[in-house]
Amino acid sequence: MRKRAARGDRRRAAAHATAAQHSDVRVQMWPRWFDNPYLPSLIESLRASGVRAGSSTLLYLGAYRLRPGDWLHLHWPGEAHLHKSRLLYRVHAASVRIQLRALKRRGVRIAWTAHNLVPHDDPHPDLGRKARRDLLAMTDHVFVHFDGACAELAETFGYTGPCTTVHHPHYVADYPAPPSREEARARLGIPSDGFVALAFGRIRPYKGVGNAIEAFQRIAGANDRLIIAGTRQGDVSAELALAADDPRIIVHAKHIPDSEVPLYYGAADAAVISHRAFFTSGSAVLALSMGCPVVGPALHHLADLAGPQRLYAVEPSVDGLAAGLAEARAAAGITDHAAVRDWAEHYGSWRDAANRTAAVLTGGRAVSA
Repeated sequence: MRKRAARGDRRRAAAHATAAQHSDVRVQMWPRWFDNPYLPSLIESLRASGVRAGSSTLLYLGAYRLRPGDWLHLHWPGEAHLHKSRLLYRVHAASVRIQLRALKRRGVRIAWTAHNLVPHDDPHPDLGRKARRDLLAMTDHVFVHFDGACAELAETFGYTGPCTTVHHPHYVADYPAPPSREEARARLGIPSDGFVALAFGRIRPYKGVGNAIEAFQRIAGANDRLIIAGTRQGDVSAELALAADDPRIIVHAKHIPDSEVPLYYGAADAAVISHRAFFTSGSAVLALSMGCPVVGPALHHLADLAGPQRLYAVEPSVDGLAAGLAEARAAAGITDHAAVRDWAEHYGSWRDAANRTAAVLTGGRAVSA
């Protein structure tokens, strides 16, 4: 009996030691993109699950705190080396690569969440793909947001290492609930009885806003509206010029405060995703979190989000978008926005994402928040 009790004591002591070791693992996020609620929400949830998580703007500032066994967790790392100058692009990419190799030599582990396959609006795609291959050669674990993403990484870059699917969490609790359609449209000064499509988020070349404009113009009636809302980034002048003489298209090319985000979705019957290229779509998750169906191609992440009243699947072309917008307009009166919002809330939460991430980064079971 004494021997059995002693063995039990040793097992309990080992379990406590392992838990202490796991709780001591540090996770540093880089780069520090806090203009999107994704990263701060993930860090907060990881901390709630018992992980010592933080972030840094500069790689070397966060890296010096990391010890053997700790993790550097990368999110959108390509944005750190993009540059119009091919020479400076190479220099910045080499700087990141050298710092990552130095961390590996110190025993620091590297994780990457593959929000995209390659950087958006990359002025030098060949250099971007090389930088991605270099990154994957040093990566110990990859997190993705939909099941088919691991196969995409294998096909595109030959990556066959550890890969974990973590559903992109919803934004239901990150913003106030959308106001009623009548209130939202009155505040925005648009007709109460027309169809309203919304292209929300940063207005960037890769998002193909020109295709959304052309598609809308093909199907829109006099009281229909397309709202384009978000900060301009990059040269989108030619695409926005397509809307210049059309009073049915409202362009709010500015920063939209968090408090006003629900206003735009409350007014909309559908959100349009006209991206020329995408992998994960945080825009689609935000729309569904607001109870707003999506018009877009059933590719990559959108295929995972697809379902009745959630996605009007289209071919990735102006004709396809026009057909999808027409379908969304026909169904606008019967859409159950509350059901869409409820589905998003159950698709993935920050607690679930933190627990699955923590289970990998600590090498054990995550503590439920």
